[in-house]
Amino acid sequence: MTISPEEKALLADAYEVKKEQKQWNSADTTAAIQRGLAKGRTSKRNLGRSGKWIVFLSAASVILGFMLFGAFGDNRQQRLASPEPVIHWGKLEPFRELLPRDPERVTLTSALNHNYVQLVDQTVKTGKYEFTLDAVMADENRIIILYSARTDMPNKMYSIVNDKLTDASTGNLIDNGSINGIHFSDENNVLYGRTTFDRSRSKPLPDQLNFQFQLSSVVPDKPGDTKSEKQESQGEKQQERKYAFSKKMNVSFALDPKFSTPQTEIIDVNRTFKFGEHEVSIADVEISPLVTRVRFEYKPKKQLDYETELFLEDIIRPFEITSISNKGVKTILSPVGSGGTGDGMTYSFNSDFLNDPKSMILKVQGKPGKVYGNQQDAAKDEFEIKIK
Repeated sequence: MTISPEEKALLADAYEVKKEQKQWNSADTTAAIQRGLAKGRTSKRNLGRSGKWIVFLSAASVILGFMLFGAFGDNRQQRLASPEPVIHWGKLEPFRELLPRDPERVTLTSALNHNYVQLVDQTVKTGKYEFTLDAVMADENRIIILYSARTDMPNKMYSIVNDKLTDASTGNLIDNGSINGIHFSDENNVLYGRTTFDRSRSKPLPDQLNFQFQLSSVVPDKPGDTKSEKQESQGEKQQERKYAFSKKMNVSFALDPKFSTPQTEIIDVNRTFKFGEHEVSIADVEISPLVTRVRFEYKPKKQLDYETELFLEDIIRPFEITSISNKGVKTILSPVGSGGTGDGMTYSFNSDFLNDPKSMILKVQGKPGKVYGNQQDAAKDEFEIKIK
């Protein structure tokens, strides 16, 4: 799919929010969503691509919402987690700076602490841009790439866009990357990032992978571009930042066979609850080193009309999993994504599978048997489901 400059700018704005905010809060996230929707509506009218923009902006809003949930989860985790010794990550130690603002912080920490990672260290260059694929992690359900990038001054590294992962042997698409966790180093203008790709565990992991992407950087302001402080104080609109984009870049590499060993644990929950006139079943939970997935089914098992599906998604929302390891360490697993299945929903959470959890409790918004008129009322109630 071709990405327009307007869409690239919207993506860049999403990354700017992550770069500039030291922590997420509801006001920041709401403002970010509103800015994105406003820009999208304007661009949609100009471009005449309403269908694509609706999908694009809906996905962006969902992702930003889950990033907000992730920030809440991180705050709770700080209160609940038992102290653990810090394990040095060797060459990957700079990526520790991703954690404060990365919604997948728990998964990354668990994987790197248990050395569930493959060092790649391949560098490619094009024009003024240099990119290094530092490491990869993979399991049956997900592939996570850690990378670093830089450009010459006075341009400043900004983000990575249009990334996709393919099977290098067949060219088949595995997935387009999710929004990245990004950290900007104060030294040498280096960007450190993480991008995640979902995959189907019904297919074997490829032996060779190809990562394709573009890099973006900030175009320096020309003399006279920036409005004076007086103009800005009088409420005049500040000039939008400009971005430059690299040519498409590729890195191909062999995937370590150790990741091909199946590790996914499937736990049958099979608990059905009634919400108003609708029945919803928490069918099962999949746990693997890089993701925890909770599958909801609507009863009877059939395609719902759009309004009913939206109503159920608003009212019934799993918002965290409390996990306790065999060593007694308590961790909050926050949500990192969701997707419709046609007759239900699948919610993805962080994973601490490698910490060998002995207990996992899913917390869900809403109360079975109670009729809600809106999402705000449902958010006041919650119930718990014991996964294991």
